[in-house]
Amino acid sequence: VLRKNFSSHAKLALGCVLLLVLALLSALPRGTLAAMDECVDAANNPQRCLPEFVNAAFNVTVVATNTCGSPPEEYCVQTGVTGVTKSCHICDARDPRLHHSAVFLTDYNNQADTTWWQSQTMLAGIQYPNSVNLTLHLGKAFDITYVRLKFHTSRPESFAIYKRTREDGPWIPYQYYSGSCEKTYQKPSQGFIRTGEDEQQALCTDDFSDISPLTGGNVAFSTLEGRPSAYNFDHSPVLQEWVTATDIRVTLNRLNTFGDEVFNDPKVLKSYYYAISDFAVGGRCKCNGHASECLKDSRHKLVCNCKHNTAGTDCEVCKPFYNDRPWRRATAENANECLPCNCNGKSAECYFDPELYRATGHGGHCRNCADNTDGPNCERCLDNYYRDGLSSYCSPCSCNPVGSLSTQCDNNGRCSCKPGVMGDKCDRCQPGYHSLSEAGCRPCSCNPFGSTQECDIQTGRCQCKENVEGFSCDRCKLGYFNLDPLNPQGCTPCFCFQHSAVCNSADGYSAHVVTSGFERSEFLFYFYTIRYSSENKAETKFLGNQFLSYGQNLTLNFRVDRRDTRLSAEDVVLEGAGLRIAVPLIAQGNAYPGENTQTYVFRYEDVSVVNCRLHDATDYPWRPTLSHSDFQKLLHNLTAIKIRGAGYLDDVSLVTARRGPGVPARWVEQCTCPQAYRGQFCESCAPGYRRTRPELGPFSPCELCNCHGHSDTCNSETGLCDCRDNTAGPSCERCKDGYYGDSTAGTPTDCTPCPCPEGTSCAVVPKTKEVVCTNCPTGTTGKRCELCDDGYFGDPTGQSRPASPCRACKCSDNIDPNAVGNCDRETGECLKCIYNTDGFFCDRCKDGFYGNALAANPADKCKACSCSPFGTVNRQTNCNQLTGKCPCLPHVTNRDCSACDPGFFNLQSGRGCEPCNCSAIGSTNGQCDITTGQCECQPGVTGQRCERCEVNFFGFGSSGCKPCDCDPEGSESAQCMEDGRCKCRSGFVGSRCDLCEENYFYNRSRPGCQQCPSCYSLVRDKVSRLYFGQGGGEGLGWVCLIHIVKLLIIIVAPTSGTPAKTEATGAANPH
Repeated sequence: VLRKNFSSHAKLALGCVLLLVLALLSALPRGTLAAMDECVDAANNPQRCLPEFVNAAFNVTVVATNTCGSPPEEYCVQTGVTGVTKSCHICDARDPRLHHSAVFLTDYNNQADTTWWQSQTMLAGIQYPNSVNLTLHLGKAFDITYVRLKFHTSRPESFAIYKRTREDGPWIPYQYYSGSCEKTYQKPSQGFIRTGEDEQQALCTDDFSDISPLTGGNVAFSTLEGRPSAYNFDHSPVLQEWVTATDIRVTLNRLNTFGDEVFNDPKVLKSYYYAISDFAVGGRCKCNGHASECLKDSRHKLVCNCKHNTAGTDCEVCKPFYNDRPWRRATAENANECLPCNCNGKSAECYFDPELYRATGHGGHCRNCADNTDGPNCERCLDNYYRDGLSSYCSPCSCNPVGSLSTQCDNNGRCSCKPGVMGDKCDRCQPGYHSLSEAGCRPCSCNPFGSTQECDIQTGRCQCKENVEGFSCDRCKLGYFNLDPLNPQGCTPCFCFQHSAVCNSADGYSAHVVTSGFERSEFLFYFYTIRYSSENKAETKFLGNQFLSYGQNLTLNFRVDRRDTRLSAEDVVLEGAGLRIAVPLIAQGNAYPGENTQTYVFRYEDVSVVNCRLHDATDYPWRPTLSHSDFQKLLHNLTAIKIRGAGYLDDVSLVTARRGPGVPARWVEQCTCPQAYRGQFCESCAPGYRRTRPELGPFSPCELCNCHGHSDTCNSETGLCDCRDNTAGPSCERCKDGYYGDSTAGTPTDCTPCPCPEGTSCAVVPKTKEVVCTNCPTGTTGKRCELCDDGYFGDPTGQSRPASPCRACKCSDNIDPNAVGNCDRETGECLKCIYNTDGFFCDRCKDGFYGNALAANPADKCKACSCSPFGTVNRQTNCNQLTGKCPCLPHVTNRDCSACDPGFFNLQSGRGCEPCNCSAIGSTNGQCDITTGQCECQPGVTGQRCERCEVNFFGFGSSGCKPCDCDPEGSESAQCMEDGRCKCRSGFVGSRCDLCEENYFYNRSRPGCQQCPSCYSLVRDKVSRLYFGQGGGEGLGWVCLIHIVKLLIIIVAPTSGTPAKTEATGAANPH
């Protein structure tokens, strides 16, 4: 066998030696080699035997998908030398001297006169991807040792060997040969099989894909080379299947060339083709070690000449009647011959029974036993037969089926009779008995508790109550208990919270009657309801868990005033556990309620008694009908009893049971619980079990605690396991915090401490199996908690600096806690300050903002400086971070430099504010408009600096200027003089020019003051002389003068009625 570690030259040399031997073997015809060994040894003991090793391909026709010569074509012999004239020949399928058909592949190989099969040339299209198949049909399964090909041309660049394990099976790759394994067959070159890998996979090698030699190159494929189990072949079904083949196929995929085919020179293309001179297959006829030769059968098919009691084409089955153990392939240690069945001479037919073989070591099961025998070995009589004395024949028992206990008799043919029956065949009654029946011959004696006291006249069988069985009706059926004469059904169904069907009457319980507490008859109009109430605790004793009352009586006394009182279908109602049932008052044989006319005197005799037996039987018309389990479920949580009617109710009572001495309460059950349950009624889970549906309480099924081997018990209600071995979870299905591993493996070492600080938890990454910490201490992160978490800084493992714990970054509450990367994980410097803060700890306001960065309220933190660009030095945007004061230009004020000092203006100049220079007299406060510089003037004052009076004003002073108030009609202009006097028109006088001059009067029909007639002047002159000529006169003279003037005015006044100007009239008044 060629080893993998041999060099290609060593392989080639060893291969040549092997091929020489194979060639000699292949030259020998079949049958010339003696068998390796016989199928029995010298002591006639079976032993493994094998047919001779042969060239299975010798003289077997190979089917080729391409052969040269049809039509005749020229081919040239490849020399491998460029420019040398090639020797060319003709291939003609019709000429026996020039053809190269596939028959030459498996004929006698004569080195002196070589023959070969040949394909068409590359000129005809023979090249990849077109392939050529050579198929060898062996005619039967062979155990193949090798496949050897000898090429007349250079070996192909790529070809493959396939096999089939059955004639109609798929083609399975055997071996690939290619200089381009990956590209052509998607297989690695020089691949090999490791122990434990698939040993039925084909490998690919490039050892035999070189173009040299140009002729005579061999390729030998060993089926077991490189297969790890080859040294244990007898016990490797995989390799036994691998070497089995019925057909071999060689697929030639790609020719080897020198690359000169690219020039498409016909001479060159004619020199490339496939040619094989010998196709040999070394192996043995497959007989599984049970034959030493293969022969042709009547149909001329090759079959094994099977020994060891085997049969089949390949000796693959046991012969009929040789089935005492399973068929097996023969090995060097054991022939594994098929053994005959032991049928004690009673049968010639048997089959292999694997169950019988496992139980007894003998698998031969006989069929069609003769002489009334039976059994795997026909070793006993059939049922109801017996063997008479020493006879091998079995005779029928013929037991009377009615009088015998069994149809099977003893070895003497005597049957076992029922009580009171006699005779070998139990066919007659004993003296003193009668009525031969299934129960034997006996008196008709039925159990009064469980029967109707009637029996069949012929058979004597008693007629049982519904839940009772037995010939005498003396026992409860399975699932029932308490044979009770008062129970119409005989026995009560086992309740056991539906977990068991096996129960008996419990000991230690006595009958108990729960009664109502009425002091007098209670009158009912609609319903009397017994329900849980803190006010009526006496009546709640009827409620709650009353399932011990199942099958007992609820009794009440009732009467009506009128005989024709209407009843309903729901006079008595029970509610509980989400269920509701009702029954009419006259059900269960009760009489219709009666009047009380005559019963007041004999009240106890006339009161109707209603018995409502708490039962689920169909003859007790509770509606809707409940199963016994649902009825007991209702009684287990009875929440209300309702009694309806228009009459009088008294003496309500309920029969139940309680522990203690007294009349035994045989209706209380004692359950035989399955393994998962405990308690008198199977109401609890056994240790090691839990409720599957805790919400159902005792009705819930119990299942085995699944604690994965880490606890023997669990909480029966919650199912929580008492975990150990560092496991946790309801089912110990995980490791507890601080440990990792697979707790479901069920060993004490499932969970290993996590390699994490402070014993924190971890997990295993499924793909990499790497352990990663999942609950690092606060402030740390990373696979081993070796890094500081976001929002923390330090170096817990000392990777880049001395080790220091991870501490929370101190950013003065001026970061977004939901943001990532708020601070540097190594230095702790804050990187994402908010609220307009800045600094290593976000503890100061950033440039352009001021305030208290450490204030608790974000609204009180840093506010924008908002410095006025006009009033700030060099238009700065920064301010004092504590006060917010901006650096102001000269005479600029306010925190943000947004206003001028009092008495200054022109902030927009960008050079500071200019002085207003307001008049100290004419301005109100010395201040001016900050934009225009206009001073704020006193009333009547004007000018940017309030330095003069307004037009039509006079008297510039500290209180402002006064209005001239010149009369528009009497003044030449509205502006007065510095002393406030107005310049009057002709005829007007006064400081405001609002008076007519003497001897002038005001006429509204004409503008201005009109001169009086001449008489006025005369009077005036006279008066003036009188007054001024006398040195001022007396006061009385003035009065006289005034009256005279008035009189003159009245006399002289125009008759038109237009009055003089009031001011002029008033002007004559000395005041």
